[in-house]
Amino acid sequence: MSSFSLWSAAAVALTIGLASTAYLWSYRRHRTEVSTGIAGLSKMRWREFARLIVEALRERGFEAESVEESLARGTQAELRLLRAGKPWLLACKLGDADYKVSAATVAELADAVRFNGAAGGLLVTTGRFDSHSERVADGLDLYSGETLWELVEPQLPASTRHEVIAAAQKRSIQTIVAAWAGAIALALIVGFVVPLLSSRAPAEPVPAATHTAAAPATPNDAAPTRAPVNPTAPAPPPAPTSPAAVEPVAPAANTGETVPAATTAPTTATPASAASGNPSADRAYVIRTIATLDGVERALWSTPSNLLIYRLTEASKQDVDRICQVLDGYPELRSSRVQLQPPPGSTTRVRFFQCRAY
Repeated sequence: MSSFSLWSAAAVALTIGLASTAYLWSYRRHRTEVSTGIAGLSKMRWREFARLIVEALRERGFEAESVEESLARGTQAELRLLRAGKPWLLACKLGDADYKVSAATVAELADAVRFNGAAGGLLVTTGRFDSHSERVADGLDLYSGETLWELVEPQLPASTRHEVIAAAQKRSIQTIVAAWAGAIALALIVGFVVPLLSSRAPAEPVPAATHTAAAPATPNDAAPTRAPVNPTAPAPPPAPTSPAAVEPVAPAANTGETVPAATTAPTTATPASAASGNPSADRAYVIRTIATLDGVERALWSTPSNLLIYRLTEASKQDVDRICQVLDGYPELRSSRVQLQPPPGSTTRVRFFQCRAY
């Protein structure tokens, strides 16, 4: 092994090892600490997690309002908070790292904030949000990952924080050791294998000049042989007429007239699809759009296939048509069942209908 190869291998190992160490210890270690802490929070009970969030929000000017009563209603209930005398709604969603809060859930909290006349809303989760959640958040504060850890870390006991930091440092050191092992392996390849393969590479062969004795040309070699032309051969038939130029006709039934064999049936215009490819996001867009229609108080999905609409006025045929126009833009939702709740004080029964059949 030459001195040049040795220095090259050492340079590769040091460059990769130092760069990996700087990245893993300065940047990745903090992310490991956050993921370790969030994993610990996900193992808490929902009530303990909700109380921890409420206590952490006190540092940001929020005051709890009947927390125990709200906790008793279950994990789907919104907690009521006060900030500067104005009501806020808080929703806590507990789950592991694979848990995902859908855009429909975010939209439902945004609708609840408007329906209750709250000043704002907060949605906190130990999982992660759907890629469409921020588009339908409509002013909500979303907490997950690093933002959640920054919120609750000051409220955790010192012993818990030290355990999280120690676990993150241990994982970072293990990753750094693996990175240095990879850097040394790559340096050995550069220092030993590459020069060895270069020295064994065969020289490019020089093509040998070939001399061929020129044979005397014969009359047959002077020009290619051509087939004799038969003057009596029939001329080729004319090319068939393009199908686009001539349209076949077929006799009409029970008449002597002829009509075109292929007729184009009238087609019904299908509304343009507004679907995004994400069913949760599509449901969120649908309830937000329908909530803006005249006479609608609010809308929500009671089940994935049942759209519940609360009316302020009696629904007319035009109102039903407008609802169907919204659903027609989403192929997977066109056949959903629609449930119209009559306005308060009305004697009209609940109405069910479908815009399109399955």
